[in-house]
Amino acid sequence: MASIRKFMALFPNEQSCRDYLFAARWPRGFICTKCGEMRYCLIKTRNVYECANCKTQTSITSNTLMHRTKLPLRYWMVTLYWVASGQRCSARKLARTLQIQQRTADRLLRKVRLAMHKSEGTPMLDFWVREKRSAQQQPIVRRAMLMMYRKARSFIRKYYGKRVSNWNRLYYYYEYRFRNNNSHNQIEALSKLILGACTTIYTLNEYGMLRERKSAS
Repeated sequence: MASIRKFMALFPNEQSCRDYLFAARWPRGFICTKCGEMRYCLIKTRNVYECANCKTQTSITSNTLMHRTKLPLRYWMVTLYWVASGQRCSARKLARTLQIQQRTADRLLRKVRLAMHKSEGTPMLDFWVREKRSAQQQPIVRRAMLMMYRKARSFIRKYYGKRVSNWNRLYYYYEYRFRNNNSHNQIEALSKLILGACTTIYTLNEYGMLRERKSAS
């Protein structure tokens, strides 16, 4: 995996980040989340895309984990890369590196952990939910989930201490599961994180809407 300097050289400014996220969010080209239209115009003064049909305006981060972010997109890219590289990235260290408040860095890392959860969205892997562990009919699966749960608790105690609230603990479970599944391939981990951060609730059916429009015409 390239060094962080080489990685950020790919994104020298905000426009380069927007171009990259555009391709990640709309791999087959822009499509309106409201009507399915693919034609659009870019309003450069606000960096939003306006649908040529229904005039709905969409930014590159709308309805994503970066929705309404006030941070530069380069800060997001740095954080995603840092976490995907396998290094431990604390809110204090991130705040010092990016010159932001620690509370802001903590919220940023929480969003990244949500991206981890989105990228590993197999319900069977939700080992921290006692009901799902107990509901498993196969003993070998139940034992595997229990083992992951115990290892995740050890991971949290080692890196985040014993005094962790139940609310924060859930995010750390997300992190453990993601790191456990993707430690062998950091490049793939980075791709998953970026997709998890920039895909939306509409992504899965946007192109389905396009197919319906084409078949109807």
